[in-house]
Parts: sequence; C-alpha cells; structure tokens
Amino acid sequence: MDELRCAGTMHGRLLDSTHLEVKCKRRGCGYRPGTVVLHVFNLESGLLESTKQYADPQQQKGKVSDNGTRTDSAVRTA
Repeated sequence: MDELRCAGTMHGRLLDSTHLEVKCKRRGCGYRPGTVVLHVFNLESGLLESTKQYADPQQQKGKVSDNGTRTDSAVRTA
C-alpha cells in the first residue's frame, strides 16, 4: 500500500488503484478523543464510499506515558 505522509503524520493511503483512505478529525464525522475515523474515497468518481470508526490503539488503557509510568492502575487480588 502506498502511504501519503509528511515527516511525522500519515495523512492517507492508497488501498488500491481507485480507493484512497483518509484519517479525519472532524467531530461531525464522529471523531472524538480515543477514536479514529477513516473515510474511503473513490478516486475515479471523487465520491465518499464509506466511513468507519475505530478505537484509537494509542489511547487504550495501559499506555505508557512519556515519563515511563502506566496511565492505568494495577488491579491485584489477594
């Protein structure tokens, strides 16, 4: 797959010769913190074919913060 990116961010990727997948951060499209919204456009017609939402794997519990500590609390049983 061909990716469209600048130095730090992937802006989209070509799924095949006629479909482009783009990440969207517009609230009207369903974006909110912890969510990834992906649009698939048909390059021949220019039409939006689908929109899907996923949980953002970088926002999940257990993520290690910049200072090396976990953001969730450990659960222990006796």
